[in-house]
Amino acid sequence: MSKGSDLNNTMDGVVIYAVGGAVRDLLLGLPAGDYDWVVVGATPEQMVANGYTPVGGDFPVFLHPRTKEEYALARTERKSGRGYQGFTFYTGTDVTLEQDLLRRDLSVNAMALRKEGQEFLEKKVTELGAEKLRQLLMSGELDDALTEGVEPLLADPFGGLKDLRLKLFRHVSDAFVEDPVRILRLARFLSRFSDFTVAPETLDYCKEMVANGEVDHLVAERVWQELSRALMQEEPVRSFEFLVEIGAIGRVLPGFSWTDEAASALPLAVNKELSLAFRYALVFYQVADIKGFSQALRVPHLCQDAALLLVQWHQSMATEPLLNLHVYPEAALDAILATDAMRKGERFEELLRCYAILLEVKGENAKKISSQIQQWQVFFEAIRSVDAGAIAKACGAETQKIKEAVYQARLNALKKVTV
Repeated sequence: MSKGSDLNNTMDGVVIYAVGGAVRDLLLGLPAGDYDWVVVGATPEQMVANGYTPVGGDFPVFLHPRTKEEYALARTERKSGRGYQGFTFYTGTDVTLEQDLLRRDLSVNAMALRKEGQEFLEKKVTELGAEKLRQLLMSGELDDALTEGVEPLLADPFGGLKDLRLKLFRHVSDAFVEDPVRILRLARFLSRFSDFTVAPETLDYCKEMVANGEVDHLVAERVWQELSRALMQEEPVRSFEFLVEIGAIGRVLPGFSWTDEAASALPLAVNKELSLAFRYALVFYQVADIKGFSQALRVPHLCQDAALLLVQWHQSMATEPLLNLHVYPEAALDAILATDAMRKGERFEELLRCYAILLEVKGENAKKISSQIQQWQVFFEAIRSVDAGAIAKACGAETQKIKEAVYQARLNALKKVTV
């Protein structure tokens, strides 16, 4: 795990702190991931002189010369417009750590560790293990070591450690209501930390951002960024339920309605470890214009294609030929080929797992689902066993002849396993 720079040892009055989610996770005994760093008391010129590379646009952010981690100068912010981009920043050397932490969203994200504190906790993780460390932290047995003294290892001016113990998401200040992205972040945190709840007054602020129109200024890219991360957590349903509770679901995702079917399907998707693409498909495939919806949300093509594929497959399964495969084996072959399964076999197999979940939440008999999915897997393996290359070589250079011969060979292979 990366350590902070020794910048604070080379300049009087400069102190570096680890901040944000990494500190929260370390205190919970979870993998901390990449650290965010705040530098208190430095100027941009001092950072550059010490080898840091400036990369920030709106405010000074620098890359560490060795680790390439981001170091931001401590800053304050003031609301100057609508939406999450409507802020002006001040990064003078007189900005204190507490002022920097004050602008953060939740108390559990507004704690800071001195470099020595980070090293202390990481040493404890090595000595005791993450779970034992978490127990000690949650019981308060390490409070004296972390929070006592003139320069405590852990700076916690807004009660983040207490809220961690209460498993509570609580806003840091009234400024919470100024940034609608905080609604999305809170939704994501709920999907990750399944036993945490939202403080009533914080919930009221979220509802206020919906009522006053702040939520309407969220940009699609940021909505997708947070939504996609939430979908890959252990309990993504909590994100959507939260957005419904505060009245934001239709404002954040115009054209989408949260359904009981989606609420039942998502836990199954998590259990079966479906990819982001097919989790997205299960939740959003019923949107009337799924292609237009996906494009407006700036959804990656993989996710959009998965949703369109599920729609196509679900609709085709209800057609007469595919309800009578022993009579219409060509329909089965055409259905598989239409998914581009010959080139994207793993995607087709995941489509089948996704479709099985869909059938389950629609109330289909479990044995019937298993039999149907197994049948399609057998069909796919039979088709895939055909050596198209050998057929092409035997047919010469006639493209149409090759195409017809390969199709017929695949159809013959499929007929052999059709019952």
